[in-house]
Amino acid sequence: MPAPPVKIQRGTATKRRPATRRRKRVHPLLRFLQGLARRLFFGGKTAFKLLLLAPVLVFMVAFSYNVDRSGLFQGALAPRRIVDLMLQGYDVTNFEQMDEREVVQLFAQDVAEAPEAIGIGSSRVLQFNRENTGVDSFFNMGVTGADVRDNMTSYYKMVSYGKTPKVLLWSLDPWVFYGSEAAFDERADAELYNEFLTKVLGVPTDYEEPDQVELWRALADPAYFQGNVDYYLKNRGQSVVTDDDGNTIEFNPVEGDPYEQTTTIKRADGSVLYDVAFRTQTADQIRTLAAEACMSFNSVHMEGFEELSDTQIQAFDSFIRYAQEQGTTVILVLSPWHPYLYEYLLTEPDAHKGFFQVENWVRQYAAENNIPLYGSYDPACIEGLQETDFFDGLHCAGTGIERFFPGVPQALQDLQNGTLPDPLAVQPRTRLEPAEPAGEEGEAAPEATETGETAEAEPTDTAAQEG
Repeated sequence: MPAPPVKIQRGTATKRRPATRRRKRVHPLLRFLQGLARRLFFGGKTAFKLLLLAPVLVFMVAFSYNVDRSGLFQGALAPRRIVDLMLQGYDVTNFEQMDEREVVQLFAQDVAEAPEAIGIGSSRVLQFNRENTGVDSFFNMGVTGADVRDNMTSYYKMVSYGKTPKVLLWSLDPWVFYGSEAAFDERADAELYNEFLTKVLGVPTDYEEPDQVELWRALADPAYFQGNVDYYLKNRGQSVVTDDDGNTIEFNPVEGDPYEQTTTIKRADGSVLYDVAFRTQTADQIRTLAAEACMSFNSVHMEGFEELSDTQIQAFDSFIRYAQEQGTTVILVLSPWHPYLYEYLLTEPDAHKGFFQVENWVRQYAAENNIPLYGSYDPACIEGLQETDFFDGLHCAGTGIERFFPGVPQALQDLQNGTLPDPLAVQPRTRLEPAEPAGEEGEAAPEATETGETAEAEPTDTAAQEG
């Protein structure tokens, strides 16, 4: 069989790779402009999306800031409830359970306009109100047990919030001039006081400006926003308000006649109205409370008070000048102690050396600096003062205040006219004088009064409700 013809394999032509075109080189400037255009385009799209979200973010931040269930920015919920009610003109129940210092600071933060006058001091100032000061916008910033730190920082907070009062009424307690730790109250805000000393008076302390970055991040935290929404919906329109843990906040508007309440209440002007039973005690009951205060007198911030502290005197003077530089007129008040208590102190002057030095020093200071000064620690120096003008050994009632304080408008008028009472015309007793013929039972020996006349002395005051 014939063989098939041989197939000759010819070499196949190899594919040639097409010649690559040489790209035209882009000018560097053009490349830069193209990149910039791309960035602007995509950046604009992103910004537009963020812009659509901005109202939501702003709402979240504003809502969290205002509701603030954890009190990070607006303060604790219970004190905020109290301040909100007071700013609406309500008297508030349950005074004994209040954090008075927090209430004072939140008032400074939240009040819309500066009061014309404020009062500072311990509970011994808390009977000053809008009626006996004669100032419709007066607010009492006194707190129970106030020490010098409480006094100064209350005014400082008003100034720092841009609400400087025209008048500062300071009821001076003797321990303001005592330099020991015993003069300080553990409830006072030591950090705020250090801030005041460092930033205002230029006194070196260990104060450091707090880092607020982490705190403010909470405003944009969705979880905190959700918690605030839940809290708001739960308490909206409810007569009973709860705190962050669901516990009822027991601070509510006073119902009925405030003068007939069976518990102590906080008035809308910051003053305190004691319960009706405490306010209507007999002279014998008041005298008993005054007697109980005798043995514990030094325990009220005056243990070991032997002499005035130069440091505290300097702090006092610096604070007065600071207030005056803010345009504030300072009025000083020396609230009297119950006659029975004061008479007892006179029997042991060596045990109360510092106390008996305070008033004469304050009188000299007021005279040298033309500062209005009213009242006296010595009840015999106040004309017509009665036992029933006190609640106990430490606290003078409103009726007693009216016997020595003419009101803020009159004090300012006297200051302007140069007719202020001469502080040095009053000479408080600092030790027992030779016995004089006894008068009627319950009366004290007549002494010089603020008007230069004699006055009766009676007992009242107690350490139970310390100033």
